[in-house]
Amino acid sequence: MNAKERMAQAMRGRTPDRTPLMCQFSLGYLAKNFAGDLIRFWYTPEGLAEAYIAAAETYHFDGILVSISGRDPALPQQIQHVGEGEHGGKIVSWKNGSWSFIPSNDFPQDHSGVPETKKPSFIEELDLDSISRVRAEALPGWTFNILEPILQEKGRELSIHGEVGTGFEQFLGLFDKLEDGLMALIDDEGKAKEALRRLNQNVLVYAREQCRRGIDALKLSSPYAGAGFLSRRMYQEFVLPYEQELIETVHREYGIPCYIHTCGAIGDRLDLMLQTGTDGLECLDPPPLGTVELKEASLLLGPNAFIKGNLDSVNELQNRTPDQVLEIARRRLEIGAGHPGGYILSTACSIAPDVPPENIAVLYQAVSGANL
Repeated sequence: MNAKERMAQAMRGRTPDRTPLMCQFSLGYLAKNFAGDLIRFWYTPEGLAEAYIAAAETYHFDGILVSISGRDPALPQQIQHVGEGEHGGKIVSWKNGSWSFIPSNDFPQDHSGVPETKKPSFIEELDLDSISRVRAEALPGWTFNILEPILQEKGRELSIHGEVGTGFEQFLGLFDKLEDGLMALIDDEGKAKEALRRLNQNVLVYAREQCRRGIDALKLSSPYAGAGFLSRRMYQEFVLPYEQELIETVHREYGIPCYIHTCGAIGDRLDLMLQTGTDGLECLDPPPLGTVELKEASLLLGPNAFIKGNLDSVNELQNRTPDQVLEIARRRLEIGAGHPGGYILSTACSIAPDVPPENIAVLYQAVSGANL
């Protein structure tokens, strides 16, 4: 059984030859540990694709999540000069007069000198007609040029996953601040739902295009849909029906598994998340960041959804020794391996930039039983 088959078995609630291992990397972690050249990493599709593959091979992961869209191949030609920045970072001067600072372990910080267009603070300021309809045929040809080479090189042996931000995540991004978007749900429920409907149709375009290219699973990201931001009632109103629409469409048209990623306190809404029709749940942050104990989640979910996550990337993976991480992973495996819906050993959220590489390496030791 190869890695692709192992992941497929787990996501279908069947028993693979061993528990699969697949974590999501933060781009900061990839930049710090696998970039080589930061300019090539951030501004060419080849640099990012190569880093994804190298990281998965290094840590013996059974799959790769591609969580970023493509790169315009003309971008490197727009660079005027590259200089050295603090702490191993780079300073990029662009031909249009703007500049960027690229830290060694985080996203580029762009400085155009032009004030950003202010986003609405209140829903009455939101122009629904500004939510332009996305058409697949109008997408730039390079939109998926990171995903495509990964599928071509590793698609036969590894499980390759795509990702979309849900309509709810897109809605919050329309506003100046996160709290403005949350208040908008209360201030004008009808207008908020119409915006969500339009945004969800655009999300479906990106979902379909990734499925059409041959991904093995689709991740739906709604990081702010937990109890720290929304009540159960608001989740039912503003998140559940739109995630349900995405999942039903992908199931009907492509037949591949979908799973939901929601951060923080979700222990009070696992039953509602199941109502979306999802095949699996990711994150399931344990205390203190979240409210999910793996054993309790397994009992509640039963055979209805696979579990991917429950390892705390910071408190358990970053701030412990390799021996401690190994013991934590083995405890999760004792519970997860018996989950009737299927289990994938994974961090709850992305592997943080400062996680020691040796702490990631012992995760494969845990699932394989090897003494590395």
